[in-house]
Amino acid sequence: MKRAETLLLAGWDAEGHPYAHSAALALLAFPDAEVRGVSKARLPEALEAAKGYTRIVILGVSLGGDPQRLARSVSALVQAKVALRWISALPPSASVGDATRRALSPFVREGSLQEAVCACLGVEDGLARAVTANAPLLEAAGYAHRTLEDDAVFGAAVRHVARGEGQEAWSADERALVRSHGALAGAPLTGHSPVMQEVRRMIRQLARHPEVRVLLLGESGTGKEAAALMLHHLSARRDNEFVPLNCAGSNLQLLEAAFRGHEKGAFTGASEARPGVFERADGGTLFLDEVGEMPLELQATLLRILQEGRVTRLGGEGRKGVGERRVDVRIVAATNRDLLRLVREGRFREDLFYRLNTVALRMPALREHAEDIPEIARDLWARGRRDGWRALGRAQVAALAGYGYPGNVRELANLLERAYALDERDFGKLVAGYREALGDGGGVEPAPPPGPSERLEEVVRQHVRRVLERQGGNVSRAAAALGVSRNTVLKYRR
Repeated sequence: MKRAETLLLAGWDAEGHPYAHSAALALLAFPDAEVRGVSKARLPEALEAAKGYTRIVILGVSLGGDPQRLARSVSALVQAKVALRWISALPPSASVGDATRRALSPFVREGSLQEAVCACLGVEDGLARAVTANAPLLEAAGYAHRTLEDDAVFGAAVRHVARGEGQEAWSADERALVRSHGALAGAPLTGHSPVMQEVRRMIRQLARHPEVRVLLLGESGTGKEAAALMLHHLSARRDNEFVPLNCAGSNLQLLEAAFRGHEKGAFTGASEARPGVFERADGGTLFLDEVGEMPLELQATLLRILQEGRVTRLGGEGRKGVGERRVDVRIVAATNRDLLRLVREGRFREDLFYRLNTVALRMPALREHAEDIPEIARDLWARGRRDGWRALGRAQVAALAGYGYPGNVRELANLLERAYALDERDFGKLVAGYREALGDGGGVEPAPPPGPSERLEEVVRQHVRRVLERQGGNVSRAAAALGVSRNTVLKYRR
């Protein structure tokens, strides 16, 4: 397949999809162009990676990121005789050097970015209806970029807009992504630190194997259910149900009825037959949260279902043709407990542990990827759609980053809700008041971040050593607990 000669770099969309709209207009002028979304911070990186094009058009992306890196990337493209054009409704930042500005051949027209693109490229705007028709796909494309490191969807969505197409033109994969985005938008795994990128890489890998059982490990509030949802919606099981069940806080009888379902008249009050969670999740995914709290008696029931691949409803025992059903369910279990210790103490069945622990994936505590706090906070804030408030400012984000969050992402979300409820715009004051209310018992001040890579490297190394120590120095067990390869453990144990 012939490589496109023109690359269109558009910003990532806020509400209204102005960047996607503008990229679709540019496609009218360059129908064979490749389209990519890019943030202002990563524009220099995107330009460095742009090889083999004769023309690059930048649509509305602020000239941000490292100014020196931006200058070097632009200079290299000029030397390679690549034609550059930057189109915007706002003038470039004063931090951009004169040589870089001239090389980018800026076209600035006040008003909207769409108007600037039309004036610069000589096209007419008749795409508003197509933008609206493709809005769900465009929003899903932003999710795919942030969470899945997949930018291909954005270009495909923009092409639908440029052609004036609607949802009838979406591919099966695009429809599936929109459904997944609808389910996952409220609980994304945000963050671009290496540890979070590795978590998402593992989830994508495991999603390709929809029969494999996964055990999610990690502290409370680290996003285990979000990871389970992502596993389900990226897998071939996504068109069937994702059924969550909390294994803590209910008595044995209620949990067994939830597992097995019941026939009419099975017990007092059973006025009609009801399927259990295994039947509801047939063909899909059953998420067993807090599996370490499951009573031993129910562990035996779960093990039997997993071994036999069928479930018998309460009240259906011994009744031919009644109650028993075959089920095809992927199990994703989660716990913040040390299951191996529970096995040694006789509180968790060893045979069930190995049934559930085909692959273990550990969700990192927020303090282990503290460099993601600004991105996570902004994402949580934006999804809250809080009336009368603007996006978080630098000072607010800096104040949030000064707390250790023993409750992880869930605690960060609660702190943001506290800010909104109290209408507190001074986040330094907010965090101080919150810590005082807790008796200052939770947070640990992280050290001021030096270089992100240096800080993260040390955090990862310390954590691997702790896990290795808990596993008695056994590299294989430590790798299984961490959800990484033996080579990764060997790399960081030194």
